[in-house]
Amino acid sequence: MIQKALLVIAFSSTILISGCAPEPVFRLESEHDEVLNYRGMEYLLSEGEQSSVTMAYYRHMGQYIVMDIEVMNHSDSIVQIDTPNFKFSAKHDYSDGSFDPLNGGTAYDPEQILLNLDLASSRAEADERTSQLLDGLSATAYIASDIANAGNQTTEERNARDNERTRLAIERAERRDQFYARVSSLNEQRAYWETEVLRKTDLYPDEAIAGEVLYPVVEDANLIEFSVIVGEEEHHFVYRQKKFKP
Repeated sequence: MIQKALLVIAFSSTILISGCAPEPVFRLESEHDEVLNYRGMEYLLSEGEQSSVTMAYYRHMGQYIVMDIEVMNHSDSIVQIDTPNFKFSAKHDYSDGSFDPLNGGTAYDPEQILLNLDLASSRAEADERTSQLLDGLSATAYIASDIANAGNQTTEERNARDNERTRLAIERAERRDQFYARVSSLNEQRAYWETEVLRKTDLYPDEAIAGEVLYPVVEDANLIEFSVIVGEEEHHFVYRQKKFKP
């Protein structure tokens, strides 16, 4: 019996320790020789005949790798900048030159993210309207019950009814607070994706556009290649991803 108890304690302790383990921290470091450092960020410049791109790693943020990118159009025609223009390839390479491809594709589409946020906000508002309707029906039922039982309730029954009303009022207040917090969070996220992230833009000759571009985190990768397509030119940037365990 004692041995079983010790095994249970040891198993529970293992779960507790593993469950509380901190998440690893990631950083990207440039593999390029020519780098401009400013306020802790490495700025890489790729110049072509018709365009130029400046890229800088900002940070890992949750499921995102956040890159700061500026695109300049040197051509005499309009070029469109959109999510398919921003590609990445993540792999794990080894000292013998071999590598395992892990993931690849395009950056997150801000227009799709904004749509998802608007849909989530719409669902939250619909849920709140439904809750308010049910609260109104419940209040009406309580009033009808009070009228029907006027003068017939004992003190204990009245106290129980008052306690139930208080509990429901607290639940309504908590639900409203949760609703406002959720909508506020969705609005803050929307403001970020709407104003800070590079969105679909027609870039005229000699114009530039800058903003953040977000890519998915690939935890097992130690090498990430980014490419930015501007018109018929493609600009490449290579970063070494390092993982730090707290």
